[in-house]
Amino acid sequence: MKHKGLRLGFDVTMEKGSTWKPLKIQFWSQEEKYANFKATPPFKYMSDALTALSLVKLNHFIKSPMVTPHLNYNMAVEAWKNLDPHVELFERSQPRVRALQSHIAMVDPAICAEFENHFNEHFEMALKPWGVDMSALCPLLDTFSWFENKADSPLLYNFGLNFSKPFMEKLHILYSFLYHLRSLVAVDHNAHIEDPSHEGVKVDAITDYLPRAEYVVNDALLYWNFKKLSLPFAGPKADAKVEKLMVNPMEKAFKKYSHNACQLVDNLPKNFISSLNQVELEEAFYLVQMDWLLGSPAGLLFKIREEIFALQSGYEKIFWKDVEPKFHSKPFALHLCCEIPEEHIYGKKAG
Repeated sequence: MKHKGLRLGFDVTMEKGSTWKPLKIQFWSQEEKYANFKATPPFKYMSDALTALSLVKLNHFIKSPMVTPHLNYNMAVEAWKNLDPHVELFERSQPRVRALQSHIAMVDPAICAEFENHFNEHFEMALKPWGVDMSALCPLLDTFSWFENKADSPLLYNFGLNFSKPFMEKLHILYSFLYHLRSLVAVDHNAHIEDPSHEGVKVDAITDYLPRAEYVVNDALLYWNFKKLSLPFAGPKADAKVEKLMVNPMEKAFKKYSHNACQLVDNLPKNFISSLNQVELEEAFYLVQMDWLLGSPAGLLFKIREEIFALQSGYEKIFWKDVEPKFHSKPFALHLCCEIPEEHIYGKKAG
């Protein structure tokens, strides 16, 4: 039977126990499966559609007509481009991110290229003809650690990374897949509780990763003022005793108790910060955090790493710490089947 729209069906198999942990995502390849589950319109924020569409783009096996004979692959690719909101947010931030990059030292391109190779090699292990083995994504965490050590620079508030265009596209698709997959688990959980105001969980593209951005601003202002005031007491011409007894302990304390703020200030060009007054600086510290999170390669990697951490430990350990998941005595699966109308694919954004 021909459909004008795009039908997408897949299963999300969850681990048994009292945790939220997807084990595998399996794309429907048999027409009989679609006959047993009536296709519905996508959820309001397209989490079911975008999880499936991301999977189609990520998994080269699915492109084969032998695996998914019913799927219009070209239409699925076009649908992801038009429906996923995150890439557009990334592009909007690019001019400001590039402006900052023009004033800082970039990480060695050879190290970035080596990271791409390691990442791709490990990522391929998770792809299966039927979908994705989620547990096989967890070894990527070691690849992230290797990269930070090799580059001698954490991902947090790092503006010094650049990757190849194909790799950036893969990161965008992978993040879309992981983010919307978590949204599906949230939708399922919230559909089975009595009081969403107390027991419900949510997903948020900003606060899930930077939960206290405004606090970081305040700490960054303090740290920057400390650095300015301590300039006469630091460096080769300073009094060594004063530097040892006052400046160094204070700086260590800042980096211990306000780590994120120090990372933010230390990763920004000094001329950028010094050119702003106190009011402008407060706004800039907040906006720069958003640009890093939404529009930088390091921010994209950071979000992917957080999602994989949550896959390894359970979503309640990273994102939903205030809500206890219900206990399941055996693995269970979410069966999802949606149909995207053709007019939505070629001219409507998600949300």
